[in-house]
Amino acid sequence: AFPTIFETEAPQIEPQKDADSPAGRRRVLADWIASADNMLTARVMANRVWQYHFGRGIVRSSNNFGQLGTPPTHPKLLDWLAFRLIDDGWKLKSMHRLIMSSRTYQMSSASNPDAIASDPNNDLFWRFDPRRLGAEEVRDSILATNGSLNPKTYGPSIYPELSAEVKAGQSRPGAGWGNSSPEEQNRRSIYIHVKRSLLTPLLSAFDFPDPDLTCEARFMTLQPGQALSMMNSDFIHQQAKRLVDSIGGVDQSNADVVRKTVRAVLAREATHQEITDGTTLIKELEKSDKISRNRAVQLYCLTVLNWNEFLFID
Repeated sequence: AFPTIFETEAPQIEPQKDADSPAGRRRVLADWIASADNMLTARVMANRVWQYHFGRGIVRSSNNFGQLGTPPTHPKLLDWLAFRLIDDGWKLKSMHRLIMSSRTYQMSSASNPDAIASDPNNDLFWRFDPRRLGAEEVRDSILATNGSLNPKTYGPSIYPELSAEVKAGQSRPGAGWGNSSPEEQNRRSIYIHVKRSLLTPLLSAFDFPDPDLTCEARFMTLQPGQALSMMNSDFIHQQAKRLVDSIGGVDQSNADVVRKTVRAVLAREATHQEITDGTTLIKELEKSDKISRNRAVQLYCLTVLNWNEFLFID
């Protein structure tokens, strides 16, 4: 019942006050878990925080700190983080600040042939592992580019609009799926109602965890369904239209459209080559596909939302 990875001595558990009460036994276990003398809890928590920022923990098997789990790559670092967490009164904000202000976290993802040869899995954290945005991050980032993201916190779950085809996958199409206002639908993805038989397609495409299973760490796959969702889903096309409106519409030059789109999506200025390529693309879409300029600008915005620079952190 008491997994160990560093300790060899048996845990010291105070005798329970009421041996006949299940609640009393649970209280004793809870007190032991949350005790400042129990370093295992602090190590597990510090490892989780590290995992959230780096994509993997110092102990890769986050759910298993026992002898069958993966050994820590940096046991002394994990011990130090655990002590800091306890000394700071178990305040996670301090732990986040400590990790994010470290040189290790701020390293680039630049490759090094010699380092790759000796440590291909980057177990020593000699660089920052490039990673794709997680499912919720993708959706929230898309909403943020056009100013639609609703920062409201707390409250009940929200229900994004789902197509009839998605609802048809249920035995009773749409059963148990509520109706949220457009403003509520634009809240952060963490508030989306999770129904095992009716998951949000965009989140599923980007490796949203299976609700039927525990998930110690997110998978980060790269597969065609993600590209198809980012190019063809109703949600992404709707957000591309809103992005056009947020940058001032089509009553401006193509060059200004490119500049404002890149600034809104990537938070930087467009390069000269990007301006040239973007204006050329908009003109060619109008001419070859025989579509309106408004539609051509929407498709350009859709293209920028699909750039690797938007979907990946390096």
